[in-house]
Amino acid sequence: MAGSRLFSLLTALLLLSPATPAGAAPPSGDSCLRTIPVSGNSAFSAALTAAKPGDCLSLADGTYNAVAAKNSGSAANPIVISAKNRLKAGFSSGTVAVTGSHVTFEGFTFTGSANFRMTDTVGSRVTRSVFRSSAKEFVQLYGKNGDGNRVDHNEMGPKKQEGHFVQIGQNPYTPTTTLVDHNYFHDLASGDQGGEALRVGGFGPPGDYFKSHTVFEYNLLVHCDGDAEILSLKGSANTFRFNTVRASSGTINIRAGVDNVIQGNFVFSDGNKKAQGIRLSEDNHLIYNNYVEVIDKPLILNAGDPKPGNPPPGVPPSGEFKGHAQVRNAVVAGNTFIGITSGVDFGGGSAPPLNLTFSGNIVRSGGTNIGHGSTPTKSTYAANLLFGGTPGISGPGFRVADPKLVRVAGVFQPGPDSPALRAGAANAILTEDVEGRQRLSPPDIGAVEASSTTAPVRLPLTTADVGPSAP
Repeated sequence: MAGSRLFSLLTALLLLSPATPAGAAPPSGDSCLRTIPVSGNSAFSAALTAAKPGDCLSLADGTYNAVAAKNSGSAANPIVISAKNRLKAGFSSGTVAVTGSHVTFEGFTFTGSANFRMTDTVGSRVTRSVFRSSAKEFVQLYGKNGDGNRVDHNEMGPKKQEGHFVQIGQNPYTPTTTLVDHNYFHDLASGDQGGEALRVGGFGPPGDYFKSHTVFEYNLLVHCDGDAEILSLKGSANTFRFNTVRASSGTINIRAGVDNVIQGNFVFSDGNKKAQGIRLSEDNHLIYNNYVEVIDKPLILNAGDPKPGNPPPGVPPSGEFKGHAQVRNAVVAGNTFIGITSGVDFGGGSAPPLNLTFSGNIVRSGGTNIGHGSTPTKSTYAANLLFGGTPGISGPGFRVADPKLVRVAGVFQPGPDSPALRAGAANAILTEDVEGRQRLSPPDIGAVEASSTTAPVRLPLTTADVGPSAP
């Protein structure tokens, strides 16, 4: 029963979360039919107004006025606006606004109060740029018709003011199939609520249950302290995978919505006492192959509050709801959760987790390995390894034993005599480990397939892997 439910969830979510948005613009330079040198604001305005598919505007060094890019390229021949010398041209005030489709901005600096916005655009892109401005929002993606846009290879930070590095969605619409990849997000100053580094939605039920298929992948987040949520997913069918989070206060949080995926990420507290791991609410989420090494609470299933009308997954509540929705049908598999002071928190509240699958996880903690205010109902437990402190839970599916972890390339993995080796539960969702190696059958317990003899494909990201100069 649990296996068929897991396979159905995996199949549906793989179909809903493409690796790359279908309309994403190709790299600049590949499709230039005409290259137009531009120097000065008057020439820039005239060239942009006359731009047509395949035009590549090459801007000389200098500071330019913010513009509105209304003309459209095509998927085969985008309009590309780039700095002739990367990061030597830029904007210091206003909003660079893209409303045309298949438009790429590449290689600019955004300083002063400047920022970037895409509205109702398809296949557009901002890439290899640096954002260090006083704007509340650095990059915004808005509009009912927005689809297949990309935010990649940028550096964003430091940022001292409240707001987000990337905000996707504005009441009541969220663009679809946005790809946010290979960015370096860093040094977001601590603040009150509203300073998440990355956010999808944030405007209640119109966004919570809309399936936008946003993908965040291969991003590095360091010292992102603007909110208790580093990533805030307030929407459905989104994916956060292959990212590295370091020394950042707060959690990777599925705050609202259904069918979200948190997969293959590295999370390190690096001594930050406010850094936690993954937190989730609501229905049908997949949490797998993550490596989380923090001081406190590497995984939190929010204490459940009943929603008015007790609606099925994906259906908004019948009345106003401001609580943390009950976790239902979550799959948590093949993760390594390390917490110095406390371990995994199964929540509780008046509505504890329902139909939870928790399998093949290593939980190591100096406190309680698994705490719960009330017992999850109709749960499936298999091949979990607990160690350190007190177990907090017992019964089939849980074994208390030293996993004998050793640190390799900065990551704890089972050593050669670990009881985690080849002791996991075979599982349709676990095709590879956090480092990109194929899972064996049966797999190892935890995020790292230490039994594999192949070299890792993915390791924790560094600044060489992301940002304007990265491959």
